[in-house]
Amino acid sequence: MSKPAIKEASEVILEVGRILLASGSTTNRVETMMLKVANCFGYPKTHAFVTPTGIFLTVSDGKNEHRTNIYRIESRQMNLGKITAISRLITEMEKAHCDVTNSKMSVTKLKAELYRVDHTQNWPTWLQIFAGGATSGFFCLLYGGSWLEFAVAYAVGVLVSLSVYLLGKLRLTLYLANTVGAMLIVLFTKLFQVWVPGYLNTDKIIIGGIMLLVPGLAMVNAIRDTMSGDLVSGMARGVEAIFIAVAIATGTGVMFKIWTLLGGI
Repeated sequence: MSKPAIKEASEVILEVGRILLASGSTTNRVETMMLKVANCFGYPKTHAFVTPTGIFLTVSDGKNEHRTNIYRIESRQMNLGKITAISRLITEMEKAHCDVTNSKMSVTKLKAELYRVDHTQNWPTWLQIFAGGATSGFFCLLYGGSWLEFAVAYAVGVLVSLSVYLLGKLRLTLYLANTVGAMLIVLFTKLFQVWVPGYLNTDKIIIGGIMLLVPGLAMVNAIRDTMSGDLVSGMARGVEAIFIAVAIATGTGVMFKIWTLLGGI
């Protein structure tokens, strides 16, 4: 593979970082993968600085030519499938670059692969929604719920997952989306308590539903970023996780209060 122009190389490197960061990857992994691609392109004098919401990239040929790019990440969602696919793609690229017996990956092919990964939906929406129901239901069982409460928690999880999916199209802020999601969990649970005959332990159902919103991976990434020395990203992700937890608690408390004021219908 001939050495690509610095403009083309920087655009591809930036695209790798964008997909990884928008898919929820840790900043350390994003920087590492970007530098690997730059090295394969023949630009070892590359510097990348990544935060949870932005990428700063400077590609240099080591002489007189430099190119700096800044890209802001507007929205992020956890997609481990894309992170794995990009990591595997770059590993294959490194092997082809180091092994002279193999034909090296062209820039055009790499662009095509990046586009395919970026536009591939790992799982259909309907399956993700029903998986959300299963998550809520089985967490309800884990906390001691009955099979009747499992069924209600499953239904609540499906309804909340569908609601969160539709709310995502409105581009609400992360805090507001989680607040509304928590309110819906309490609302649906209380409505099922009125409609479903028999005793329901709503606490376990609500806890199962809340587990859909808990930012577990965000907390893990915050710890990983901090331990790898990325203090800015680690602190930012940690604060984000705390705000999400506050939003969940706020939404739950507000809906409980509204339900009480309405007299439980």
